[in-house]
Amino acid sequence: MHPFYVNNGIYLRREEIEEIKRKRLRNTLKHVYENSEFYRRKFDGIDLDKITPETISKLPFTTKQELRSAYPLKASCVPKEKIVRIHMSGGTTGEPVIIPYTRKDVEQWKEMMLRAFEIAGITSRDVIQITPAFGLWNGGFGFHFAADAINAFVIPIGPGNTRNQIRFMLDFGVTVLCATASYPLRIAEVAEELGIRPSDLPVEKMLLGAEPWSDETRKRIEEIFNARTYDIPGLTEMGGVGSVGFECPLRKGLHMWEDNYIVEVIDPKTGEVLDEGEEGEVVYTAINREAMPLIRYRSGEVSEIVSKERCECGIEHITLKRIKGRTDDMIIHSGAKFYPSDVERILSGYGIMHYKIEVGSEVRVLFEGDSKLIAKISKDFREFIGINPEIVALPKGTLERFEGKAKRVVRI
Repeated sequence: MHPFYVNNGIYLRREEIEEIKRKRLRNTLKHVYENSEFYRRKFDGIDLDKITPETISKLPFTTKQELRSAYPLKASCVPKEKIVRIHMSGGTTGEPVIIPYTRKDVEQWKEMMLRAFEIAGITSRDVIQITPAFGLWNGGFGFHFAADAINAFVIPIGPGNTRNQIRFMLDFGVTVLCATASYPLRIAEVAEELGIRPSDLPVEKMLLGAEPWSDETRKRIEEIFNARTYDIPGLTEMGGVGSVGFECPLRKGLHMWEDNYIVEVIDPKTGEVLDEGEEGEVVYTAINREAMPLIRYRSGEVSEIVSKERCECGIEHITLKRIKGRTDDMIIHSGAKFYPSDVERILSGYGIMHYKIEVGSEVRVLFEGDSKLIAKISKDFREFIGINPEIVALPKGTLERFEGKAKRVVRI
């Protein structure tokens, strides 16, 4: 174990996890009830002393719309003097969703990110290039907190200027790239334009997140760069990037840090808690945060519980399937329900990395590649998704490129 890492909860035994969950949930419910008018109203008439991790479904959900209505700090559980920073959740309409942090919350976020670094084998010997934004959107900060804590060589470059990103990778010998899941493909494209083979870049590991990405895209990125990729989940409402879990080297799903978050999967229509293996919306309860711990927060993320058993890697925290998309990303066409990640999975199988889905009265899929592939792609869409969209092949460079989250779906 690297000297900067401590026994920080990765390999807790199941009985230890359950005891911590019970204790922290009890303390958190007491904390929010006593210090937040928002939750005092929500929990009116509920005997919180009887709520356990097993009966948490008796509590009402917290929604993003409620958090918008609570702007700026109506849901906070601490006085303003204890808040050391804020971040803002995604979304461009209506009131913003502001998440406040105390010093303890910042440290908790850092500790969760340190778990990811330890599992990925990232140490002070690494040179870490952080490409997500540093700003109200939490992007680069979680990576930076952890990298700084282990005394790694940090390049907090932020998004954009891909040519400069590549230059820094070469000049400083970057070994770890932190990015949105689609950005490595843009880096590869620009590198080739510069006459540089992506596999010649010194990057050995990539921590990628902020958007769903398929196993096929992972395989493509790893082949192009000759690097190892890790999916890093997280949402601002729970603390930020890397806060809720990470995937181990076996990569059979996301290990969710249950000593810090209680995770449920529900039917998005009925709110009913689903069993293991059933796909639905992920609901989080933060049990180790201070400024604004959210209870039964509907994340909008779509996934399912893969296993509640000990992983072969030794981690006993619950395993969640990699995030498939968001409930509001779902496309319904001709009776079929699907997500952009389903389209990506098919296109990636043909080496197609750049595409766009236009959704109106009909569905139109545009991709950069050979028109000879259209017949095969159409067959796969019918067989695996159950749709028959118009498919258009375009010349290379036609579609817009993104250095942050890729915008794959256009609703017209």
